[in-house]
Amino acid sequence: MIAAVVLALYSATGQAAPDAAPPVSLEQETRPMRFGFDDAGSGGSLHLQPWGARMVQEFGFDLWVQHANDEKTVAGTIDGIRQVDAWAGANNLSVVRNLEGPNWIKEWIDDQGRDWFNHPDGRHFQRYPEEIIAELGRCSHLLGVMYDEVEHMQNCRNMIANGNVPWKPWVYDPAGDRLEDAADRFTEAVRELADTYAEHGVPLFTEHVFPVLFHGFARGGWTATPKILKESWSPVYIACAMGAALQYGTEFWVTPDLWGVSGYPGHSVDEYRSALLLAYHMGADAVYTENLAYDDEGKGKGSLILVTGDDYRVTEYGEVTKWFRHEYMPENPRRYSFRDVRPRVAIVRRPDACWGQATSWLGDRLFGNDDWPSTPTTEAWLGIWHLLTRGVVPVDGLSWHTAVAHPGRPQQVFCPLDGVVVYDDRVGAERLEGVELIFLTGLGVSAPTLEAVAGCVREGATCIALPHLLPEDVRGETGDDGTLADGEGRWIAAPTFLAPHVRKAVTPFLPPFDTIRYRFGDTEVRFRTVDGDPNRLAVSLRDLTGGADG
Repeated sequence: MIAAVVLALYSATGQAAPDAAPPVSLEQETRPMRFGFDDAGSGGSLHLQPWGARMVQEFGFDLWVQHANDEKTVAGTIDGIRQVDAWAGANNLSVVRNLEGPNWIKEWIDDQGRDWFNHPDGRHFQRYPEEIIAELGRCSHLLGVMYDEVEHMQNCRNMIANGNVPWKPWVYDPAGDRLEDAADRFTEAVRELADTYAEHGVPLFTEHVFPVLFHGFARGGWTATPKILKESWSPVYIACAMGAALQYGTEFWVTPDLWGVSGYPGHSVDEYRSALLLAYHMGADAVYTENLAYDDEGKGKGSLILVTGDDYRVTEYGEVTKWFRHEYMPENPRRYSFRDVRPRVAIVRRPDACWGQATSWLGDRLFGNDDWPSTPTTEAWLGIWHLLTRGVVPVDGLSWHTAVAHPGRPQQVFCPLDGVVVYDDRVGAERLEGVELIFLTGLGVSAPTLEAVAGCVREGATCIALPHLLPEDVRGETGDDGTLADGEGRWIAAPTFLAPHVRKAVTPFLPPFDTIRYRFGDTEVRFRTVDGDPNRLAVSLRDLTGGADG
């Protein structure tokens, strides 16, 4: 018998969960999740605050994403690293050291005359000197080093830090390359940086403000983290990052970020609560909030806490955080992780860094190359998201930074989606097994991946592809907009994914208008809007071991 239980509705505000049922008994091991905070805007000095240890205990945090408070003396930086490591150990915290300084600052020259941000080959990104990386490697409570908003710095060519001077490339300099080869060259560049830290046992992480380049980082050995809320379509960003983690075997982290198009905090308490539920039930390995204590323009609003002299008070966002940690998670243990996902729909595309910037104020340069603007081919996947979300996600961009796409439209957490993940053009058959609908889009696809897709089609999958990505013999039959039966499945050629014959073919794979649905092993997870509000989500789980399909 299939049992259902509504797991979440606003316990923190005393609202009852509709249609509640007794908890489902699942014979699986509970999957632990790290839970923490980002201290952006707070100076990275939690360990120096008289209330720091008490606050960590009150919230039950076990993860601290610390924005590096480096000094320009090597000895001072090393001493600070040791202090943080000792304090974290005393307070049962794991630490990730966040490097956002070069996103805003032109140079950082230490007491030995070394510039940590600017490199002889013209690139601009932070690379610690060897002795500091070695010290990080000796830390007992450091999980790794995080580069913040890296895909943004790659695409915008460090425009923020460099101002009106000629902009400098980030880790990957695309000059002289072809766009078709950029994904491989980018991966090589980020892998080289990861290797310099790996020599001392220090893993690397990222945070992304746009839903691109997750796969290049994951392939290069990094754990790539999506910012949800922020200016994003949160379910879309999660699907992209989760696919990269699945494909390349990394962890899957998520950070609800309270910045938004309207400032800070740019999201309501309901939005924040819904984001926590979304990240948790999508199986993330770690969830942490940006941020802990930033008080924008001294307005007295704070973040999770508001610092008041030598003490702090918990904000309404902080009350939700405490509820989630101390009540919701213990009462609703998660017995699966993202690794158990059984995707229904897969988008396969070669990374090209396109998220819709042609309609954005940020400038249209893929990988930071002025000679590579967006094209109909790189933008084609935007139509897929428009289609799969029943038109909720606009056709010309995946961020509220696309001003043309979102003129005056309030931001929202929810968009309908049914079991969608995103892989790159090197994905193998093992990740495509059981997928019912496959999209091939973008600049190219590897021969092994195309062979794997062909196998899926013969076994019953539908593949919808840009014509140039189809196998040659298939395109000979379909032309640019036809259909071909193959075994138990079919190929559909489409110069645009919004063509009438594509819309018709995709209809059986669309979710209800008010639902996000994913399957993790034998557990089906559904997120539904409450009273039609796209910022209030309820969660229900179903145990599918009885054999029925939800």
